[in-house]
Amino acid sequence: MAHLSVETILTAPVTREVDNMSDWSTVWSTTHVPGMDTATGAGSLKKSMGRRRLRNAAHSICCLLAMHCRVTAIALKGSFFVFLLTLTAAIGILGNPLRHFEVYLGQWSISGPGRAFRIIPMFDGVGIAICINALTRAITCSVMGAITAVYVLAAVSDKQLPFEFCRDNNLKAYNASLKQIDAAMLNDPYASLESGLLLLDEQMTTKPVFRTVGTQPHAWRNLTQLKISLGVQLVSQRKTYVCKETFDGTYPTMYLTPPYNYFYVEVIRHSSDYAFKINLPLIVFVIIEWCIIWIYMLTEKVRHKRLIWNNIYPWFKGIPWTWAVVLVVISVINYVKKTISVSRMFQIGGSRDILGSVCDAFEVAMYIHAASIGTETIHGKGLNHFAHGHIDPSLNSENVWLSSFVLIVTALHTTGAAICAITDYVQVIGLNNVRESSLWILPMYSKCTSRGDYSHFMSATLFSGLTFSYIVIAAVLFKTVLHIIFEYRVKLVFVEQYLVAGLIVLCMGLSSLFCINTVRLQYKVTDSEGGIAYLEAVDSLMSGLCMPLICALESFGFLYAYRSHDFVSDMHIATEENMCASRLGIQWQILPFICMLLVILKIVVLTNSEIPSRFMILALIPVICVVISVPLRACRNALVFLRPKRK
Repeated sequence: MAHLSVETILTAPVTREVDNMSDWSTVWSTTHVPGMDTATGAGSLKKSMGRRRLRNAAHSICCLLAMHCRVTAIALKGSFFVFLLTLTAAIGILGNPLRHFEVYLGQWSISGPGRAFRIIPMFDGVGIAICINALTRAITCSVMGAITAVYVLAAVSDKQLPFEFCRDNNLKAYNASLKQIDAAMLNDPYASLESGLLLLDEQMTTKPVFRTVGTQPHAWRNLTQLKISLGVQLVSQRKTYVCKETFDGTYPTMYLTPPYNYFYVEVIRHSSDYAFKINLPLIVFVIIEWCIIWIYMLTEKVRHKRLIWNNIYPWFKGIPWTWAVVLVVISVINYVKKTISVSRMFQIGGSRDILGSVCDAFEVAMYIHAASIGTETIHGKGLNHFAHGHIDPSLNSENVWLSSFVLIVTALHTTGAAICAITDYVQVIGLNNVRESSLWILPMYSKCTSRGDYSHFMSATLFSGLTFSYIVIAAVLFKTVLHIIFEYRVKLVFVEQYLVAGLIVLCMGLSSLFCINTVRLQYKVTDSEGGIAYLEAVDSLMSGLCMPLICALESFGFLYAYRSHDFVSDMHIATEENMCASRLGIQWQILPFICMLLVILKIVVLTNSEIPSRFMILALIPVICVVISVPLRACRNALVFLRPKRK
């Protein structure tokens, strides 16, 4: 029956562009991963080594995704304790089953995401949607990696860490001032420091215009003491080091303290002095990152005569675990020195916080399982050769263990970040005011690592790990995009390197959009916003909307097309020794509806985002491309099907 399943798919309609499917396998395939020989019938030892390499690659991708700041930012902005509890359940309910879906899909069809749905003309465009999603997320990952690379350079080149002092708009350094803040200044949104934190609109006196965000109630950071009793803040000698710079506008979230001053002034180059400003250092780092990816792919082409998906070295999976341990050690050392209560980590919060934490936990469960980006489908395609045309019966237990390890490393990362936030005085207070913004956690990391005798080493280690994770994920997503393109247009393999070069240059150009700052006038106040807002808007929409939407389309198509007798029989053979088979009839059928529910909840959450609405509207461009790709491809397939009848 397994052979019938494969034959049905390989001889399905809408494959006219592919003259010979065997040509495709010899050009771009997971069967040629170095160290794995599955095509020539090698001995069991080599097959075991190759299979282990594929498992390590999948584990590495998921753990590297768990390193991204978005995961810890989502955990800290709401209820931390509820988030971790819900994340555990979300992985079992949604994340792990979705990974089963995609890997089984690749195994059973022996195809990547571009051709896995070709037997369903209505869903043939899902592969294009995955391609657009993967390409967009590769671009955003490259920019985030460039931002963290700036921190690495600062940690290894400066005698004094730049997170410890201030600078003006001309990048001239000066020391921060220690200022005392009283309770009235924190609780009263109309209060101000000596430099003036609020500016009332002359025309709309009932609506305050914030000069420096962080002046909203309970949104202060980096304060020395805080006592909470029955919801009332009692303050005694509350002091903090602040800079004298002020910034116009309500976004990004600005704070007067040196770590945030460094992030927004020197790294992001966010300033209201110029109407159009290019962040040249950030663009240089973006170009360097894409050149590194390009050189890596050229090297792979020379060594192995072909580009290879999933060619991830086994030691890659050690980076996230090492990084997690370093983060926890740094945070614990700071906590011991400060002796601050960790009770804030375990507070549940209000109903809105709980709902937000639950929604975010399901989103993170999908995110760290590489859902919707096509990597697991290709991974399953490679594992098919070990199962002799069937679904691998060992896959279920492996998926469970992989999800468990990913959950552990995610919990370590999140716990370390939470303790860092607590030792950063009252960083946890008011984090639920940070909605959809995720890069604000980088200044917090810099503050956490800038103490002690080994501050340069700790900062370099922490941010180099982040840079590594972003670069590797960007490279994997880029190769996944190429894999899908070649699946749809096999003939493009004859101009493979030209296509690679063109896409690299395109990614460089699109990445530069996130490195430009602009200024506009509104209510007689200059509102300085730019690439950082657009970056976070795109990252939020692609992870929050496109990811569950694509997973829903995959699940609908999967249940519609692959619940045939052949597939069900193969599933029962693979899962006859465990309870996984029952999921096909019960749990997996509700996954599409869970994904659509997450889409609806995310839309509700995004209506209350602090990111400017015009950037959210601009960020809808790739989302719209993802949405219309499926019906457009369906119409194209319908025209191809009807054309011979007209003749």
